[in-house]
Amino acid sequence: MDKFRLTHAAAQKYDNHSVPAMFGPLARATLDRTSLPAGAHIIDIACGTGALTREVAARLQGSGRIVGADLNETMTELAAQRHPTDAHDATYVASDVCDLPFEAGAFDLAFCQQGLQFFPDKAAALTEIRRILKTEGELKLTCWSAISPFNGALSEALNDQVGEAASNKAKAPFSFRDEKVIRDLLEGAGFTIEARQNIVLERRFDNLFEQIMALPIEKDLREAGDDVANAVVKDVAAKLKKYAVNDTFVVPQEAYLFEARA
Repeated sequence: MDKFRLTHAAAQKYDNHSVPAMFGPLARATLDRTSLPAGAHIIDIACGTGALTREVAARLQGSGRIVGADLNETMTELAAQRHPTDAHDATYVASDVCDLPFEAGAFDLAFCQQGLQFFPDKAAALTEIRRILKTEGELKLTCWSAISPFNGALSEALNDQVGEAASNKAKAPFSFRDEKVIRDLLEGAGFTIEARQNIVLERRFDNLFEQIMALPIEKDLREAGDDVANAVVKDVAAKLKKYAVNDTFVVPQEAYLFEARA
């Protein structure tokens, strides 16, 4: 697990910038389209710093059980620290998605928000998620359905200023958006797909430099030097000019929401 471990600083930047701009709004949009059974046992897989887990905790009625699981211990540690005291309790665990520490049929409902594209063995991950769901348990899975204009602009700027490897890294979260491939994986793991919805959210942020430097490509930009980093930010700002509203960027971002039954 150590080679995947994020630093505490990286986890904090993710929570400070990516969660309010993107993952928080996506979590709320997903929960707005979800009925949480009172007293349900719910797991949030690839929970990060707990954006969706906290949203579940704010909405779940009854006793129930909420778990957030993520490969990165730094993420789950921060998620536990950030969990509100006035919401439903939640437990956060660091675990590989292919070897979750739960008995078969432990959960009524599983969420996986923007995690599938990062799982090295996607088929094994989905099979394991199905194992921990009860018979007729439900999986809510989101994957980006199109490259965000923000990441597209960033990728182009990085390709011009830094190189192809950094450019590809900026597009990596959007690399797994073929609906048929996702459907085939779900069905291959034994799920029955009940619905697929489209979610369009607004990614809002004020500080473009901080938004970029909160991403994994920060390392590439630091190594390239301040002049290159500033040139990338200037280039991205020009490309996103039409999305600027006063001092805020409002950039559309599209996702699939798959609803599947175990």
